[in-house]
Amino acid sequence: MSDYSFILRPRLAERMVTLSALLCAALMAGVAHAGDYTNFANMKFVDIPAGSFKMGSCKVTAEMRQDNKRRVFLGLAPRSTGCDVDNPNVNDNETPQHTVNIRAFQMGKTPVTLGQFKQYVAAIGATDGSSGWNLVNDEFKKLNAYGDNAPVVQVSWLEAKEFIDWLNHSKPADDRRVYRLSSEAEWEYACRAGGNHAYCGSNNGDEVGWIDRNNNQHQHDVATKAPNAWGLYDMTGNVWQWVEDAYHETYAGAPLDGSAWTAVTASSQNAAPLIAGATQGAADGPARAVRVSKFSDEQQEYDAAMRARRGKAWKRDTTTARVLRGGSWRFGYEFARATYRLSGAPGNWYYGNGFRVAATLP
Repeated sequence: MSDYSFILRPRLAERMVTLSALLCAALMAGVAHAGDYTNFANMKFVDIPAGSFKMGSCKVTAEMRQDNKRRVFLGLAPRSTGCDVDNPNVNDNETPQHTVNIRAFQMGKTPVTLGQFKQYVAAIGATDGSSGWNLVNDEFKKLNAYGDNAPVVQVSWLEAKEFIDWLNHSKPADDRRVYRLSSEAEWEYACRAGGNHAYCGSNNGDEVGWIDRNNNQHQHDVATKAPNAWGLYDMTGNVWQWVEDAYHETYAGAPLDGSAWTAVTASSQNAAPLIAGATQGAADGPARAVRVSKFSDEQQEYDAAMRARRGKAWKRDTTTARVLRGGSWRFGYEFARATYRLSGAPGNWYYGNGFRVAATLP
């Protein structure tokens, strides 16, 4: 054996450690950037890995509490509620908690911005009423007066679907993604990002979201709060986000494969109210934030415009309530919880409603 072996071996080990560290760093850098994709509309998407998670909230019912009080009084051990966290603010529509399996997909890094939405408006010729309906009316401009990098608001579920249809028909040939709204299960899975925080990525709502009383009463530029662990911004607060699913009063019977729950039941009919299961809301109460009736004329104009574009057989869905998630600048912390669910008519133009786009990979 060489007399220099005691010198060579440590140096070789040192080099191996250094090479290993460099390789790991390179791999991590590759992972960090592998999921970042920017499409033709300058929308950034992040890879969401496949996995399983517990969706919804575990609620300790009044009956369970009373039963355990009796048992304790009698000197018996209380029965397990099965809940890791006992949150008295949980709504029935967040239950039962259930395990869902999610396939890999992509999620928009931020909600759709005003600048991105403007591209769509210009492309379909809805800036001067030439389509039969002027998207950019005075009300829209007033509510979207905070810059192109702020999330677009006053967008109905129907308009979100039309925007996505435009994406799919306008994308270049080398973009093989299928753009869509996420399912509700996918949205909550992406929000949680492998964790179990009260909000999307933190137990501190102010850290990750623009919520009532921290925002000067309007939406703010996207990606100005902290992201969650998967690099998604504004999953908490800023704007409510439409998902694909029809609204149901509970998760009983919900799909366990991460797909959208589109079956229509009694609770989905007649376009359930904007606020579902809410007991307290923004500063002046959620009831005052609901502004639906004033848009009836606009909805008629919208219908006429869509029939002109899609054909006389086109008909707006006015009955199936859809789900919104995430909270907004207008609502308080309770509404921004990771599990909170809101329902709204598909044609609802509420000034806190926006959306985020997901994508299915080929």
